[in-house]
Amino acid sequence: MEYVFDFMRLLSGDRAGATRRGGSGRTAAPGVLLQLRLVFYGVLIGLMMPVIRQIDWSALVPPGLKIEWPTGFGIAWPAGHLRVPGGWSKAADAAAAGAKADASSAAAAAAGAATTATGALATAAGVASAASTAAALASALSGSKPVSTRFTICGHAKRIDCMVDGDTFWMAGTKIRIADIDTPETHLPRCAREARLGQAATVKMQALLNAGPFTLVPIKRDVDRYGRKLRLVERDGKSLGAELVRHGLARQYGGGSARPGVGGREVAFGRRVLA
Repeated sequence: MEYVFDFMRLLSGDRAGATRRGGSGRTAAPGVLLQLRLVFYGVLIGLMMPVIRQIDWSALVPPGLKIEWPTGFGIAWPAGHLRVPGGWSKAADAAAAGAKADASSAAAAAAGAATTATGALATAAGVASAASTAAALASALSGSKPVSTRFTICGHAKRIDCMVDGDTFWMAGTKIRIADIDTPETHLPRCAREARLGQAATVKMQALLNAGPFTLVPIKRDVDRYGRKLRLVERDGKSLGAELVRHGLARQYGGGSARPGVGGREVAFGRRVLA
């Protein structure tokens, strides 16, 4: 406490008294002049506060020191945090923290709503896409509309649009058997020559299907005993199966005229007999 009175004595001009320590006599109380000086300095600091608050403290303090002003009257440095007495109250800090939390909650709620809406739109788009694909497949299988698809050779992946062999292919996930031809086997062939012919028939039919739009023409039977759709494949009224026969890569089945109301006949190819 003695240091405080020394500082007050220095302000009042009593430098000799400020150097005294201890002693038996009681230290004299500050005079009126000192009190007036303190009031003057307090008023001066109060008038300077608006200017002080506008100072860019970041340019005046050493690196690593942060002054929170005017949003929070305090000093933070790497070793800790100091709240200056007379600064903003804890209630104000708590209110600011609550407002920040409310804003974060509102942002999270908005993000959740946007995610839900996006998921709903994606689901609706998926349902619409599936319905459109099913309608297009039904139209193609009925022969009412030409279809154009790029076919690959079927592998181990899911079969969507790919060739099984020269007379069987998948289209939009549906297995289709070309009704007017029979081609050599590629799966469990009888000999190496049949395997080569079966591969050549597969590649040739793939090229024919990929050459442009074609029509799937229904016959008397819709499916065979294996669940495959039975269809003639035509382009401009001409059978693509007959094209494969002309290249020596297939045999006719049913004379190529197994249209609705016209029965087929059994034709042996290799070890198979198609009914």
